[in-house]
Amino acid sequence: MERTLAVGVIGAGSMGARHARNLHQYVAGAQIAGLYDPDSGRAREVAASCGEATVFGDPLALIADSSIDAVLIASPDATHAELVHACLQHGKPVLCEKPLAVTAEGALKIVQAEQEIGRRLVGVGLMRRFDPQHLAVERALASGAVGRGLLFKGVHRNAKVPQHLPGEVVITNSAVHDIDSARWLLGQEVTQVFVSAVRTRDTLSADTRDMLLLQLQLTGGCLATIEVTVAADYGYEVSAEIVGVSGTVTTGLPMDAVIRSGRKTFTDVPADWLERFQEAYIDELAAWTHSVRSGQAFSGASAWDGYQALVVTDACILALKSAAAVAVPTPERPALYDRAVSPEVPSL
Repeated sequence: MERTLAVGVIGAGSMGARHARNLHQYVAGAQIAGLYDPDSGRAREVAASCGEATVFGDPLALIADSSIDAVLIASPDATHAELVHACLQHGKPVLCEKPLAVTAEGALKIVQAEQEIGRRLVGVGLMRRFDPQHLAVERALASGAVGRGLLFKGVHRNAKVPQHLPGEVVITNSAVHDIDSARWLLGQEVTQVFVSAVRTRDTLSADTRDMLLLQLQLTGGCLATIEVTVAADYGYEVSAEIVGVSGTVTTGLPMDAVIRSGRKTFTDVPADWLERFQEAYIDELAAWTHSVRSGQAFSGASAWDGYQALVVTDACILALKSAAAVAVPTPERPALYDRAVSPEVPSL
């Protein structure tokens, strides 16, 4: 693992720029070698802050370039599937921001393409799997401290919402992270969903649904409830609780200090997800870099997890529109995505 990983980043918006700068500043063993964004000025600005990476005029040219070892995709959602397929065609490891595709069918095609190759090259940016608070919950479950996990309770609150935001957008952009957390922490698959939604204030458009409650049934006799409120005003907050057979475990406060002053006790609340999950973003990139350089499977979300997330969100959207419970198909997970399997991935 002596060779430095040359990473090409596609997308230099808020998420792509953060990934590029985090990788450049905080992740050993990797460097930003190429960058693409439709806004060439923005691409040059980010590239200059990351060691003068080469700016490409075409994302497919970046993927195909022999100087690029691995690719990080943070472009608009609708571009993800095509770019991931291009990475697979060139045999290049890729970390793709969620969603893996815009439809479950599109994500399944990626899973099938990866199976044909026979190696896990795709990682998906469902970064709560690297959040210290969520990992502490996972460790408590693994230790048996609360017995077998039976119920996931997730809370996801954003401070502000656009004036027009249909409920299906809240599901695909926000609730998907909580859905993945429920699957990951409970180790089960979703079999049925029911979704309720309301508009909390008259200033929002008539079609906006900014508060959603998701109720999930999972295999193994498990349940999940997820509250997503995207106009909470006070800040950005995410929490997760697992109710087990013999106890419960809940994520801690994301900020380190609790202040007691003026007859009050309080702690700071992050402004947005970029602040809240900064540590998780860095650890995710470090784990991905290590996986590519060592030839080990990425410890984060796989293409299969990205596919399953879309299967469930599609069902949630149908449940929202129909006001009825919707069954979720639970196909058998291919052996390639078994955590016990150590796939053969060429190391750098």
